[in-house]
Amino acid sequence: MEVMKRLLTGIAVLALFLGLSAVSTAETIYMKSGSKLTGKVIEETDDKVKLEVDVEGGGKAVITIEKSRIDRIETADSYEGRVEAAELHLKNEDYRRAEDAFRELVRNEPRDARVRQGLAKALVGLFRYEEAVKTLEHYLVLVDQNRDSDLMLYLADQYLYARNYRDAKKTAREAGDLYPDNKSLQVAVDEFLKRCDRVRSGAEQLKERDTAESAERANRAEARKEWDKERGNSLESVEFGQSLANWTGESRPKLVLGQFLNIEAARDDWNRYMLGGDEKLLQEAVTRADLKFTVDESRWLELYDHQKAVIIYGLYYQMKERYPKTYPVVEVVCTVNERGKDKDKKLARGSWDGRREKVVVDRWTNENREPGRPTRRIIK
Repeated sequence: MEVMKRLLTGIAVLALFLGLSAVSTAETIYMKSGSKLTGKVIEETDDKVKLEVDVEGGGKAVITIEKSRIDRIETADSYEGRVEAAELHLKNEDYRRAEDAFRELVRNEPRDARVRQGLAKALVGLFRYEEAVKTLEHYLVLVDQNRDSDLMLYLADQYLYARNYRDAKKTAREAGDLYPDNKSLQVAVDEFLKRCDRVRSGAEQLKERDTAESAERANRAEARKEWDKERGNSLESVEFGQSLANWTGESRPKLVLGQFLNIEAARDDWNRYMLGGDEKLLQEAVTRADLKFTVDESRWLELYDHQKAVIIYGLYYQMKERYPKTYPVVEVVCTVNERGKDKDKKLARGSWDGRREKVVVDRWTNENREPGRPTRRIIK
């Protein structure tokens, strides 16, 4: 039965490979078995590749291939296939790969408006606006007849965003003059010229373009709007609290069941952070940091007292390093059920003792000293 199952599987795979004969060339995946697949790579991770292929008879299919089965991946040999692969990167907003692919195509065919405009769009996606304009302008230097009107209108739009109204209108008019009988083109040019006038007069406001820095700031602000409120009072506290739990788990697996980190800072510092500001500025401004670790009681009680202290000291000083203005508090609890309700049961606490000028650890459990471990003698 096992031999028959493998035979049927092999037949099915062979049939699938044969059904891909009508694929338009884009990228070719060479398998370690000697077979190969051609299509468009739409997603790639460290472990897998997703390839979109045309299926015989019409339609498309997506195949997921383990990288362990792949010998190599080569870009399409045909020029058209390479263009399609580059455009797919652009569509997926993978601008760096799109730039690399289009730049190579422009080297091969510098007068091809399609690939030159694709390169410009990739550069715009990477916030390199001036370089995009120069890429398009170079096309006008190379091609003085039968220019591409779409590329020229795209260049005019880039001029408009740069507030270069003279070149924007000039380029748009030249695009319209190329094909005076093209009604849709004439309408597009007319609308663009009117838009230039509205923007210049202030009747219409252009959306401010992102820079790499502003886009990153906006992304940070968006990410900080949501966080797990059962684990902290901000994304900053949730992420750092998790790193502390991970640190503890490296030496004491399954000890930590949950954590909650509360941090406090001035309102202005919080506002800057929530608007996407540098997280390090918030960390330096935090004035209070309280960590509550919920642990497995039985595993905690198994630890010797000096082991418990080592964990608490480690947590305290990591918090102190991240939030230098604070005197952190580390509280270790477990969850117990009393009359049908879950409550916290205190096990230990670490905090700064100002009078003694050191971190002290208080325990609410029976002493559990390691047998034979020497005790520190206090000499008066």
